[in-house]
This record gives sequence, structure tokens and C-alpha cells, in this order.
Amino acid sequence: MFLRQTFGHSIRSNIAAGVVVGVVALPLSLALAVAVGVPPATGLYTAAFAGFAAAVFGGSAFNITGPTAALVPILAHVVLTRGAAALPMLALMSGGLLLLMSAFRFGRLMRFMPGLVVTGFTAGIALSLAFGQLNAFLGVSGTNPKVEHFHERVWDTFTHLSSVAPTTPLTGLAILALLIVWPRLPAVRRVPGPLVAIVAATAVATAFGLDTPTLAQRYGAIPSGIPVPSLDFLDVGIALSLLPSAASVAMLGAVESLLSAVVADGMASAEKRHDSNRELFGQGIANLVSPIMGGMPATAAIARTATGIRNGGTSRLTGVVHAVTVLTATVVLGAWAGRIPLTALAAVLLIVAWNIAEVPAVNRLLRRAPREDLIVLVMTVVITVFFDLTYAIGFGVATSGFLLIRKLLRLPAVQALVPDEAGRIQQVSAELSDLIQARPDVTVFTLGGFLSFHSAAAFEYELWGAEDETLILRMKDAHSIDTTGLLTLEGVIEHRLSHGRRTMLSAIQPEMLPVLRRFGILDLVGHENVFAATRDAINSVKPRADDGRDGAGLAGPQQVKLESSI
Repeated sequence: MFLRQTFGHSIRSNIAAGVVVGVVALPLSLALAVAVGVPPATGLYTAAFAGFAAAVFGGSAFNITGPTAALVPILAHVVLTRGAAALPMLALMSGGLLLLMSAFRFGRLMRFMPGLVVTGFTAGIALSLAFGQLNAFLGVSGTNPKVEHFHERVWDTFTHLSSVAPTTPLTGLAILALLIVWPRLPAVRRVPGPLVAIVAATAVATAFGLDTPTLAQRYGAIPSGIPVPSLDFLDVGIALSLLPSAASVAMLGAVESLLSAVVADGMASAEKRHDSNRELFGQGIANLVSPIMGGMPATAAIARTATGIRNGGTSRLTGVVHAVTVLTATVVLGAWAGRIPLTALAAVLLIVAWNIAEVPAVNRLLRRAPREDLIVLVMTVVITVFFDLTYAIGFGVATSGFLLIRKLLRLPAVQALVPDEAGRIQQVSAELSDLIQARPDVTVFTLGGFLSFHSAAAFEYELWGAEDETLILRMKDAHSIDTTGLLTLEGVIEHRLSHGRRTMLSAIQPEMLPVLRRFGILDLVGHENVFAATRDAINSVKPRADDGRDGAGLAGPQQVKLESSI
């Protein structure tokens, strides 16, 4: 299957795109590993081996997998509290959880993650990532590496600003300016800016002997060989304590990967869309392979995926070549990478943080979104930054669900169709409005979209007081009803029958018919009182000026299957 999907497209364009993405991934992988607090080679191995596995086994033909900024706060917290040795075990556990999510077909459920929650925790992650780079960007020394909470880390940095020498922040500012200007230069913008910045910073620092910390000074020499597979990191004793963090990594990895796949499908205008459950499977395999080969947890990266598509990537071959390119560069250039100034990597990550925060989009939401939604957005950001991503996601989803239920409670379960001040019934067509007003002897109510436990009491209250001889329940807008709603509807009909009053149902939606038939509602109301159109129900009732007998309904259950426009 892999060969068929790959060689059905242009091999040359996919190889070229893979090389470009691999070049882009090199400085990012180094920078993200440093941000987490592990040796730089860990990031390179993650991009190479996790990227290869996800490209082969994943459900998207375009996703590029590797270390990502989204995972940095969680991974950095684990490294800070449990040490770097716990990271491979974390990756293995998150990989197993992703496989379980794939097996239980959770792929589609991820689509129901509220957009504000995703925006909120992404912005929170960006803030944590950006502030986490201040020490490296400025060259702050003497800080306490065991400080865990955001506000404590910021204060620790602020109290040690006196240790900053001008060389490091000036170098960082120069690299930051280059990264900002580079994409705006049409002649060279196809060359990856982060790579240019890293090479330039290293060359200048080496040539002029700048006194600024480098990768080798902080982490020692970077290995230039291919890692040997190993399971020495297995430690069942810490598995239970790592479970919450592993669940956070798996959840965030699933959301990021599926979001990247959706974006990629749109950019590539692909006829065949990604398979969400297979993508979760591929990400699970990638996170099982990564720690065995010396890597850390990984997920699909939206920016690298977009880079591959923009440069001609059309198949999985792009992801495979990206992985091979990173591994080849690691072997060939590993020794040289130790000279990279840490402030240059920090500058790269500051740009990454700005991009993933989507500041213009967040600013637009802050100015225009409803106040209730703003509470979800702001609190998700705050909880992500000051507490934990797991709590932020839980709060965001729970609050969004609560607000949705509250909005449902405000929707009327049933409304009497009466004219407004202009003499028009707004809920129906002009024709039906005139017909209803011409028949004051018939009362017509329209049901809301979802008759459930949250609206059953209001529904019963409204209809219990309808003492008219003939009542029509227009169900064109009713699309769902639960057991509580069925019992309430049944009680209303039985109450009216006991008082010799007629109840009619009209314009029943096709999905509602089997439910009403199985529960016995249609038999209770009588099939002669079930109509495909509300106008037919009204016309079946003889005016009181006639002989006083109600006309029999002409519509049987078969006619109800035809949805009426009114």
C-alpha cells in the first residue's frame, strides 16, 4: 500500500520537498530538545525515527512528525520533576495510549474538541514556550533549575538579570531581527530562515570568538553516529506516576496531529482525505519507536507539514525523505552543531511561539467573541500557563459543555404559532401563516430541535394549559427526542384524550418517525391524526360552522415519510 501511494505521484517533487522539510526540521529539532532540557541529539533522533514511522504508518499522506513546540511545556515539566531519564518511558506510554485511542476509534471524537479550547491551550503553550527561552536568549546565569511554576520561573529570571552580559542578548536580537525580516525578502524566502539564522550565528560567534554559551558548553559533544536500539529505559515503577503526563501527551498529540491533517487536506486540495483513526495509529507507532531509538515524544507539526506541501509534497515519500535528511545531517554535521549559540536557538523558538500563538486570531476573538466564550478562552490560557495542560483541557471542555447546555435550556421547547405586531407568524411561510390565522378554532404549536430532560418540564407546562379542542404539534424543527421527552409527549396526549380533545402531529422528520412509532406515540395519537404537512392537518378539521364533526385525516403513516416544506 505504501509503495502504491508513493509511486503514484511525482517522486522527484516529493524528494525535493522532503529535503527542504528536513533542512527546516534540523534547527527546530535542536532548539526544541534544548527547550525541553534534554541533549540536542534527542530532538534530531525524534525527527528522524518518529518522523519515518509516522510517515509510513499514519493516516495522512502529508503530515510531518517530530518534536513540536506544543509538547514542550509538558515534557519540560517531566524533565524538571523526574529527570530526563523519565522521558523515554513517557513517550512509550503515550504511544500505547494513542494506539488504544486508535483501536477504540477516537479519531472522530477529536473533531468535537471546542475550537476556543484549542486556541486557548495553544496560546498558553506559546506563552510558556516563549518565557521559557528568556534565560537562553539573554544569557541569564545563576537561576535555580528546579523552579517549577511559571510565575516562579519568571521571578527567578528577573532577579538574576544582573548576570546578563551584553554579547548574548545582542546576538539574540540580531538573530531575531534576521528571522523576522527573512520571510519578507522575495528573492531568498524559499530558503529556510531558521537554518540561515543558525548558520549565521554559529559562523559569527566562531569567527569573532563571541563570549556566548553554546550547545557543546551546555550539553557536551553531540554524537554523530546512528543510535543503537535500546529498552534500558523501561521502568515499570514510575509508570503509574507518569500516567497523567502520558495522557496529556497522548491527548495533545492526537489533537495536534489530526488538526495538522485537516489543514494539510485543505492546503493540498486532496481528493482522498486523511483517515483519523489510522493517523492515531501511526502517531502511536512513532511514539513507540522514538524512545527505543533515543528520541522523545513526538506529534505531527503543522508548520513543517505546510512547508512540505508548499514545496511540492504530495505523498508519504515527503515525510520519509524528511526523516532520512535529518538523520544524514546528524551523522555528517553532528560535531559542528555543538558550536551553535544557545541564544540563536532561543530566537528561533520565540518566532515559533509567536506563530503557534496565532496572536492576530486571538486578538480578534478578544475583541469580537461573546463574553461567555471569552471566559473559556482566557481561563484556558491562564490554567495552561500557571497550572497544567490537562486541567486546562478539562476545564475548557467542561465549561464549553456547561455553556452549551445553558443555551439549550434557554431555547423554547415548544412555541405557540401566533402572529406578531405586524400580523405575521415568523416561524412559518406566509401561506401557512395566513392559513393558521384563518382558523382560530385550531391551535398550532411548533416543537424545538431537541426535546429532552432539559426541556421536558417547559414543554409539559406549555401544552398542559392548551385546552383547545384541536391541537396540532408541528414537528418540522424537532430532530431528536429522548426517553424523558417521549414520556412527556405521551402524558400530554393521554391527558388531552381523557378530556375528549384531539391531538395531531404534522411534518415529522424522517429520523423521528421510527422513534415515535417504536414508543407507541403514533398508535396513541391515531394514524388518522398524523400528517405529512401542517396545512393538511388544518384542512382536515372542519370549521365549527359545519356539522361539528372533525374530518378524518387522509394521510397515513406512509405519507409522513415525505417531509413537508411548511
